[in-house]
Amino acid sequence: MDKTTKYDNINTLKEVFYEHLKSFLTIILDVKDSVLKEYAIEQTINSLFYILKAHDAYTYYHSLRIADLSVLIAEKLKLDQEKIEKLYYAALIHDLGEIWISKDILQKSEKLTPIELEQIKQHTGKLEFLFAGNDYFSEYVEIAKYHHEYLDGSGYTGKNKYDLSLLSRILAVAEVTDALLSNRPWRKALKIEDAPKILMKMVENGKLDKTIVDTVIKIIPEFYGGLLQNSLMKYNDVFVNFDIEGKIVRVEAKVLNSKRDYINIFIPKKSIEVDGKVINICEKFLKLENNISIEYYSNNNSFNKNCTILGKNKMGYILKINKEVNEGEIASVKWNLNGIGVPLKRVVFVNKYVWRLDNEKAFKLNIESISNKNIIFYALKDKINNMIDTKLLITFEAMNLKINLIGEIIYKEEIFKGYYHCDFKIGEITNDEYTKLIQIINLRKEQLKTLH
Repeated sequence: MDKTTKYDNINTLKEVFYEHLKSFLTIILDVKDSVLKEYAIEQTINSLFYILKAHDAYTYYHSLRIADLSVLIAEKLKLDQEKIEKLYYAALIHDLGEIWISKDILQKSEKLTPIELEQIKQHTGKLEFLFAGNDYFSEYVEIAKYHHEYLDGSGYTGKNKYDLSLLSRILAVAEVTDALLSNRPWRKALKIEDAPKILMKMVENGKLDKTIVDTVIKIIPEFYGGLLQNSLMKYNDVFVNFDIEGKIVRVEAKVLNSKRDYINIFIPKKSIEVDGKVINICEKFLKLENNISIEYYSNNNSFNKNCTILGKNKMGYILKINKEVNEGEIASVKWNLNGIGVPLKRVVFVNKYVWRLDNEKAFKLNIESISNKNIIFYALKDKINNMIDTKLLITFEAMNLKINLIGEIIYKEEIFKGYYHCDFKIGEITNDEYTKLIQIINLRKEQLKTLH
């Protein structure tokens, strides 16, 4: 082979190598752009969600439910993963424009005035304003801004079936469904059995997509009955539980990222005060290989997970969620029930403290979910603040059975103006009472299954 031929061959190989290198670098850059985009989107939503929660907690929780419900509908309709992801992000951001709406209007218990109603309607336009110039969110905003539009053109802006994409239609159905089945400042949630009738009436009136409504009706019993167990998301309320000398102390935390069984969690507090003592939780509990307990709330249910600390980065702690053999022991169901709360007070009896019912401070409460571990309910803020201690007797009736449970309120949050949303942890319970509790939970689950 002469020198010229050898030189030409080398140049040809170089050209082939450079072409492959360019293709490889293009793939790497595309992957990098995709990862950066996902990270930017999720961190932006994470930050905005905490602002939304501070402004109006109801809208925050509503947005989480809408995101979960929309994804379930899309999966049942067998949409591809790319569309499901777009719908998920659109559902999460759909009400962020309400940050501009006065909290007094959002939580008003009386009928809105025409002026107030017009202010409410502005939140979809504010969503566009919020993300103006942000290319990452433009396609999600285009879906989300139509969540109050109907096929017959009777929605906020008069858009009709010719203007609304499938994803916007799904979001509109999810919006109506959650509005019907959630407690609001001006009314209680409808029964799960009644919501499908109203949805079908809206289909008959040409407002909602029949295929989507048929799909959501099949999902309602499981989703709003609490039969579906939601996984831990970065947007859920999360607490770390520390056992300090037999006393459980809860510290609020924030999930920055989550992938399968791993989460990156930020714990703002470095120390806590218990009975006059200052405990450095970083030195005592937050060490590598230590196990810690986290608790999170999702769709009006509370869940506990045992985690191992694997590492620490500049954002917080990296945890692995451990698989626990007793996870299946939790029996729970979402259920709107009326009940009575009777605070307990400590009194001196024969030279020792005993607990007695403080009947004069009894109050009505509305139960949203029950399990064999806890009850989620809401009640008037003044009634809760009037309690001397956190201990409480809750009594309610269901399935012709009367239940009496003693425990304590371990968490409360003002979601509606003047009302506390409370987590009641069940204390010691007799075998008979426990059997009745499990019985009504299982009966309700079987009842819900018949509604499919």
